[in-house]
Amino acid sequence: MRSRLSVAGLLALVVLLAPAAANAARLVGGREQAAIAKAFFARPSHKGQAIVSARISTVARAWAVVKSVRPQATGRRSASGRTPRLQSTYYRVTRRRVKLGKPPAAVRADLARDFRVAVLYTGSGSETIAYHQLYRSVCPGSGGFTDEEAGTIKPMSWSVRYVVDLDALQSAVRGAAGTVLVPTVSFDRSRSRVSAHEVLTRTAIDKGCNGQPTTFECDTTYAPGAPGDGLLSFPPTGGVEVGVPTTSNPSGDCAPSDYTLGPSLWDSGATAAVIPVLGLVGASLPANPYAPVAVSWPGNSLSLVSGFPASPCQGDGAACRDTFRWTGHVTLQAAS
Repeated sequence: MRSRLSVAGLLALVVLLAPAAANAARLVGGREQAAIAKAFFARPSHKGQAIVSARISTVARAWAVVKSVRPQATGRRSASGRTPRLQSTYYRVTRRRVKLGKPPAAVRADLARDFRVAVLYTGSGSETIAYHQLYRSVCPGSGGFTDEEAGTIKPMSWSVRYVVDLDALQSAVRGAAGTVLVPTVSFDRSRSRVSAHEVLTRTAIDKGCNGQPTTFECDTTYAPGAPGDGLLSFPPTGGVEVGVPTTSNPSGDCAPSDYTLGPSLWDSGATAAVIPVLGLVGASLPANPYAPVAVSWPGNSLSLVSGFPASPCQGDGAACRDTFRWTGHVTLQAAS
């Protein structure tokens, strides 16, 4: 019996002391995150600080760390080249009771590792544009001037991935609009994909003149954007704003002056989504931060939320119809 107990105890010690896998710690959300934040701000020494992230150890689930920073006031000059310094505060969490503590060495090492989170945005949809307008001919002959334009974007699908280093802040500023925390973000182009094909046509006929049609056609395919084209931000109101960076490959008659309408909603970035429930930086997360969050047009459209819709039919609904739709998911993942 003694031998069995010794082996069991040894195995438990090995599990505790073994080095955890990179990014073994996990974000915490919901009531547990709220309880940790409450305990953090209850200490007078934490006045004026902002929480960057709260996460728990997977070496020992009862231990958590709060990474915080003291934001700089807007307008104050910072030391050249100096990045915000994060502070670590450790807590023991048991049955929603949160107390300051000193974790074992293996747990502390797990929670002290540079912590990165991947943001995966997937979606699909389509867009069709139809425009028909009849004008008076400039020539004396019978008949008018007809202008027709059509556009389709199909297929339209994407899976774009960003990696956020929550332990490497670029800036931390507090102003009238709130606190803005800017972590290091990189666009993972090698693990991102975009599949979109846009065909735009226009035909203009002036029957009062010679009745000969003038036609234009532009064929464009899209691929993921360059590594520096990432579109991920964290507004002071909380949540995540994420877009689809693209590069285009047009062929044919693609000069904007050849067309009556402006860019399609797809081409003007209307797939950028806003997700208020994912307070990844300095805000709040759902009880399961890693569960996919459904997004769709128009409710999650950043362009509509911001008040800047960019439909090619804007202001001309009688002669123009733009049918646009997309659905998708935004998911937090452990970065690898």
